[in-house]
Order: sequence, then structure tokens, then C-alpha cells
Amino acid sequence: MRENSGKAKSSFKREFSAGGVVFRKFEIRNSKFEVKWLIGKHSGYHKWVLPKGLIEEGERGFETALREVKEEMGVRASLVSEKPIHRVHYVYWAELKQVKSSKIKVKNEISDYRQSDEIVSRRRVAKYQEGGGKKTKVFKVVSFYLMEYESGDPKDHDWEMEDAGWFAFDQAMKQLAFDGEREALRQGQGKLLEEAHHLV
Repeated sequence: MRENSGKAKSSFKREFSAGGVVFRKFEIRNSKFEVKWLIGKHSGYHKWVLPKGLIEEGERGFETALREVKEEMGVRASLVSEKPIHRVHYVYWAELKQVKSSKIKVKNEISDYRQSDEIVSRRRVAKYQEGGGKKTKVFKVVSFYLMEYESGDPKDHDWEMEDAGWFAFDQAMKQLAFDGEREALRQGQGKLLEEAHHLV
């Protein structure tokens, strides 16, 4: 009979999330516009982030992103493209009482990136541990999609955000807490500048 070593059994899971990089054109004067970006301050860890969440069964990534923008920010938006503008990969260890991040070398990974939703709920971690393991290694991929505002007001954000609003690019870059999300915003800004250049 095999003896129990007493060591915690570990396992691994994969998680896929999606989020929105949402811009809005505000008319200022003489038919000129100022572009601002939608970000929110998370009510749990009090940091400014982009709206995002786990891809649910039967959803495509961009559908999740649209849903999360509406649910978290109170804003309806339309996709610029069904292709993500930025994708982040990272790994973390999930435990029932704590979550420990672990960095690995991954293509297109942003250095020192800490994804804001790496602090998973106790309920989800417990589900990971149904097999009896104490620790679960989670391979995470977060895809961000560029979107344009259609309707709604970020003042109608849900409980996950304690604040939300529109910010000019430079200010949004300063406010966002995580490197990966700043890079997603930078990619979104670049897409708009590229489009504007083609229209000249």
C-alpha cells in the first residue's frame, strides 16, 4: 500500500478572460472631437482597471467583453473588430486562503504585469480543489477588444466598481494600475491614430 507523503497535491487549470478598451468621441468645437477612454476603480482592491471578466460557456471572447463593459460600467459599446488588440498571458497559484503570482516567460508578456483579476473568489478556487489538491496552478489568458461607445453612463456602474468615468489617454495611462492594461490602452490609441492617418 502506498504511504501518504503528506504533501499537498497540485493540479493546473486554464482560465480565459476578455475585456473592453472603450473610447468615446466628445465634440468640443468646430466639429472637432476629443477622444476619452472608459476605466473604472475596482471596489475590492481600489485600483483603476479596464472592464473584463471570465469567458462563460458558449461565449466568444468579444461577446464576453461586450457583456462585461455593460455589466461593470453601465455602458453599451460596439466592436471595432472581433480580433483582440492585445492579449496577456500569465500564471498564478490559486489556494483557498491566498493567491500567489508566479511569472513565466511567455511570448508578448508584459514585464512585471499583475492582472487585476488574479485574486480569484474563494468559490472558484474551491471548485478547482474539488479533486483534493491544496494548490492549483492557473494558466491565464486575457484578451482585450477595441470598442466605441454607443449609449449609457458610467455613473450607472455596478457594485464591482466604486467609480468609473471617461479619461483622456494620458490621464487614463496614469490611472491604470496594471502594465498589461496600459499596453492594451496604448494599442487602442495606436489603432485610432492609424485610422485617423489613413483618413487624411
